[in-house]
Amino acid sequence: MPSELFVRIVRSQEMNIAVGSKAVVEPQGVGERFASRFVGWSPHKYMVLSLPTVVTVRDHIYDGKKLVIRYMSCDGLVCGFETVVQGAVFTPQRIVLVDYPSKIAVHNIRKGKRVSVFFGGEITFADKKCACYILDISLDGCQIAMDTAHDCVSLLKIGDDVIVQFVLPGLEPVKYSLSGTLTRALDQKNEACRHFGLKFAPMPDSESKDLESYITDAERFMTSSCSLDK
Repeated sequence: MPSELFVRIVRSQEMNIAVGSKAVVEPQGVGERFASRFVGWSPHKYMVLSLPTVVTVRDHIYDGKKLVIRYMSCDGLVCGFETVVQGAVFTPQRIVLVDYPSKIAVHNIRKGKRVSVFFGGEITFADKKCACYILDISLDGCQIAMDTAHDCVSLLKIGDDVIVQFVLPGLEPVKYSLSGTLTRALDQKNEACRHFGLKFAPMPDSESKDLESYITDAERFMTSSCSLDK
């Protein structure tokens, strides 16, 4: 849906981030940017982000300095906001406090809406089958989690063609079987499981309509599990 590809402005309550989420910090007027993570926040007061060990950071992060912060939300949206440094600490830990934004710019890089879910499924590839969990889903693809205790998980790699099978909760018990390609391995701290992004191949109209109906209903009744406190 082309309209979803435009940038829109939303309230900061819709940031949809979690502690530890990655961010990119760009000091205005400098031309440099550095990787960071969200450490915490107090709604409508301040946000705390980590600082890298790069020496030049000290030259660009100081009280009153304007920053642009970009990140990917839990909803798979590219977001950004302007803020001002309240203060920075470089020892014993390197962190920066910035103004809590009143609004953010959001850009949906997906063609379709994505919703957070949790239900079981099965991945088939190279004549092997492995249980999985679907963590989010859209008409374009889904995110899956797999237990590393299964030998087959270590064989999966980016670019592999797979088939994912699942039953959509709340609908008639139909087992859907969708082809797709693993597009990325997601970064996670839990070594007991691996997360992958899966892009669906074109699917029959009947399955596409069922999935679209499920996503619409799920979006109405579910709330994000990592929204900021209001």
